[in-house]
Amino acid sequence: MSGRREFTRSQKVAMLKRAMDLRGCIRCEGCGLNVSGKVVEFDHVIPEALILDKTRELSIDDGRVLGRDCCHRAPGAKTARDLAAIAEAKRREARHLGIKPIASRGFNRAPPQMKASRPLAKPANWRRDDH
Repeated sequence: MSGRREFTRSQKVAMLKRAMDLRGCIRCEGCGLNVSGKVVEFDHVIPEALILDKTRELSIDDGRVLGRDCCHRAPGAKTARDLAAIAEAKRREARHLGIKPIASRGFNRAPPQMKASRPLAKPANWRRDDH
């Protein structure tokens, strides 16, 4: 099993119950904002791309409830930090394995396209009149 592991429906329900306060409001587990009635996302505490042993089953301790707009996908939020950590891990792995980036001079520049001197339109006599 090498794909991304997802939380089950019952695990998501348990995480939502854990995120509820005494009044029944769902709180973002990242910042504490009331996200009741808003879009929430179930986030892996450790990004899945950084997990080596994907045979272990997920538990509710492996995830948390985050508000999409306040903590999960906002600029500078958790997902952006996760992507930076994943990219760094991939660079370290490549360096460890001795993989070097390919030095490329790029493609040759394409010649400029010719501009039409007049609008392109079919002449009026393009149709054959066989009658």
